[in-house]
Amino acid sequence: MTQRREQVISYFEMCRREGISLQAGMNYRVRKRDYSILLMNASKKAPYQDRIEDKSAVIIYEGHNAKNSPGGPHVDRIDQPLLTDRGAPTQNAYFYLAAWEYKKGLREAERVKIYEKLARGLWIDRGFYRLVDAWVEQRDGRRVFKFKLLAD
Repeated sequence: MTQRREQVISYFEMCRREGISLQAGMNYRVRKRDYSILLMNASKKAPYQDRIEDKSAVIIYEGHNAKNSPGGPHVDRIDQPLLTDRGAPTQNAYFYLAAWEYKKGLREAERVKIYEKLARGLWIDRGFYRLVDAWVEQRDGRRVFKFKLLAD
C-alpha cells in the first residue's frame, strides 16, 4: 500500500476546494458532483463514533441523528432516521442505498471525499475513499447506521 498524502487545511480552504459552504457532516452528491463528501470527527469528544482503522486505509463512519424538534425526545435517544418527518430520504438513506446497491453489484462503489476535523477551524483532507458497506447497529437502545469506506 502506498503512503497517503494528507493535508491540514482551514475550514475556509476546505469550502473553497469544494465550492460550497460545508455545514452538514453527510453530503451525498451535492451540486450534482460525481462524488460525495463526509466530514468526520474521530476525537473522544465527538458526537458520533467515527473511527480510522488500518493506518487510514479504513474509515468507519457513523450516520447522523434526526433533527432536534421543540418538545421532542433528545436526538441521541431515538433511532437514526432513513426518512425525514416529511417522508423525504435523509443523508443516511442516500449513503445506505449506495452501499447496498454496490454490495448487490448494481453499481460501482460510491466515491467519497473525507475531511476530518482536527480542531476548531482546522481539517485534514484525507482524500478519496470508496463506500463499500453499510449496516445498522443497536447502541444504547437505539438504531445507528455505520458506513465502511476503503482508501481509494
